[in-house]
Amino acid sequence: MEQQKTEAEIEQEIEQEIEQLKKITRKDGQDGDNEYALAQFKLGFIYCVYKNDLQKAIDHLLNIKKQDNPKTFNSAQCCLGSIYQNVNYNFELAIECYLNVEKKYNLDIYAKVQFNLGVIYQYVDKKFKYAEKHYKKIEKEYNPGVYANAQLNLGIIYQMEHKKFEEAKNFYLKVKKEDNPKVYVNAQLNLGIIYQYVDKEFVKAENCYSKNIEKQYDSRVYAHAQYLLGLLYQYEKQDIKQAERYYLNVEKQDNSYCYAESQIKLGDNVFFGKTSSELKLAEEYYQNVAYSDDSFKSYIIAQIMLSMISNKNLSMFEEKQRDDLVIKISKIRKLTIEIQQELLVKFNLNESKNNDGLVFERQVAHYTKPEVLFNLLKNKPSDFRLNVVDFMNDPTENQVLTDWLGINTENNNEIKTFLASFSFNHNSLNQFRLYGNENNIVGSSVSVVFNKKFFGDDIKRSINPESINYFFNNTEFGLARNDSAKSVVATMGLNNSNENLNQKSDNTSNDLIVNSNPKNSETVTEKNITSSVGSLPLFRCLYFDPKNGYISIAKRNKYSFYLEHQRDSPENIDAKWNAYLDSLNEEAKINTVRKKLNQIQNIICRLKKSRKVKKITNLDQLIALALMPISCFVKHAAFEDEDECRMIYITNIADELIQAPTNYAYANSLFVTYGKIEDYLEKIYLGPQCQPHHKLWITNHVRTSQSKTRSKPIKVVQSEMPLR
Repeated sequence: MEQQKTEAEIEQEIEQEIEQLKKITRKDGQDGDNEYALAQFKLGFIYCVYKNDLQKAIDHLLNIKKQDNPKTFNSAQCCLGSIYQNVNYNFELAIECYLNVEKKYNLDIYAKVQFNLGVIYQYVDKKFKYAEKHYKKIEKEYNPGVYANAQLNLGIIYQMEHKKFEEAKNFYLKVKKEDNPKVYVNAQLNLGIIYQYVDKEFVKAENCYSKNIEKQYDSRVYAHAQYLLGLLYQYEKQDIKQAERYYLNVEKQDNSYCYAESQIKLGDNVFFGKTSSELKLAEEYYQNVAYSDDSFKSYIIAQIMLSMISNKNLSMFEEKQRDDLVIKISKIRKLTIEIQQELLVKFNLNESKNNDGLVFERQVAHYTKPEVLFNLLKNKPSDFRLNVVDFMNDPTENQVLTDWLGINTENNNEIKTFLASFSFNHNSLNQFRLYGNENNIVGSSVSVVFNKKFFGDDIKRSINPESINYFFNNTEFGLARNDSAKSVVATMGLNNSNENLNQKSDNTSNDLIVNSNPKNSETVTEKNITSSVGSLPLFRCLYFDPKNGYISIAKRNKYSFYLEHQRDSPENIDAKWNAYLDSLNEEAKINTVRKKLNQIQNIICRLKKSRKVKKITNLDQLIALALMPISCFVKHAAFEDEDECRMIYITNIADELIQAPTNYAYANSLFVTYGKIEDYLEKIYLGPQCQPHHKLWITNHVRTSQSKTRSKPIKVVQSEMPLR
């Protein structure tokens, strides 16, 4: 029996192979070298799969020319596209590489590439005609599993975007179990949804859910099918006992959204006397509903019911009245999320309509002390921190919006917001004067300029759902909960029971082709973000004066364009500024936000006028929860000139990620760590009064930096802002 090799032996063999492969160079420096191409491909494979050094993998794969070996070039372009798509999120480069892959060299790779192109156009660019075109190029004989996945996604496009349900059904019916069981059960679920909610063919829907969906292939889909069967039996067949059996089949670990919905149905059946089954007390089911973005509506229902039970107001609401209230609070949440999306910094405002110019908002600056920068860049660097808002310079921090709406947030003082501030204006005299000064020397701070890779794009990461559950579990208006009811972050769900799952694509890739879904959950290690909060998105602040209704949003100021383009003519700079304003669409954005804020205000006013609603002891807390995604982005208009953007993390004071300073001088604050910064820095501006020894250390560090992932050095710039 052959003895297994140790990790050290395997690592040694890999290093030896790398050494041998690197000895293979182009003959006479000419293209058309097959041996060299194969060596470069193997090196790319080793660095990607074994060394986890994707930049080196990219470098080697880019060395392969079509003239060397068309088949190897084909494979290399496929691998490059996958890395750009799934790791770097550079979809333009991914498309460019994928389009270089030709069908005649490898049908399997061609099918996967067409599928990945379809995924980008469907889920990223929202160009559904392009997505259809690429999916339809995939034949079953190329790769049955990929073909099945393409049919599923075509079905989703026709069901969700075109509302052509017959065509959608035809695509779903082409997905065969033997080709890809996981994709098959997804297709059957969506097929069942059409039968149940569009065609009203309940027998066919039941067959899809109960006969064709097996838990072993996808437990999440199985749980959703069980929930839909429960709805079918309760509302169409009037068989509540059987419906409850299906609800009880839904397990939290399989699908937290459907679990929450099922628990609400079970609780309501008991509370409103719909069932004769020997079930638990209603509150036990409501207590099982944990907060998440996807389960917001269910969570609000549960909290209202628990408040009613706790305060013995058992006849306060009929079910319909309760549901009307929940609809209003959910509407507030929906409007809040829409405002949050308007404020999300997407780093995609381009100078030219064909996207071949510079991006206007490609970088943001963080003003800080040289001492802090030293700690962030030293040989054993500290992590970037998000600090608690309690000690910010704005006394109205986190209160402008809720005060305007008349919402009491006193009971929410265990919920803490941690944030880091950034500005679109990298070289601002006002910012140098106000922030990061050392030894009381005004203007001695530094402006650290980050690129977009430092930030994520998943807005759900900003709120820790477990913190919300902790808060509502431990307040006087709720009931004590069992430990087993603690929150788990929901990974997916539907807003309405008749909506399609918008299924994520199955991973049908080969060794170098990563998961084809562009929005696959981003891991901490992929972006060198060391905190478990993951990569957080960036939002622009909304400046608001409640007394007169004035609203503006954070953006670059005009002077920043003159600083950036000093060698250009004033006319050209003004043209760039106007192009920026056009691409930002500021007026329309503000009008949208204003309209939605007024809608929120009107809903709350109507709620507050109801005597019954006023009796809900936790009403203000539930409304504050609905508003939470934007509360800390709304600042008083007096701070407008800061043009601030924020990265936030909202959690409970008991969160284990929260840290306290070990240095007494900083003992008045709390923080959570985010990650190392050096790989994401573009420039460092030295304040006009930055001390010579600070300038010397920063300049020397940048010159001698050993960063393995930087393609160009950090630029150090002395600010020439006039300050005496």
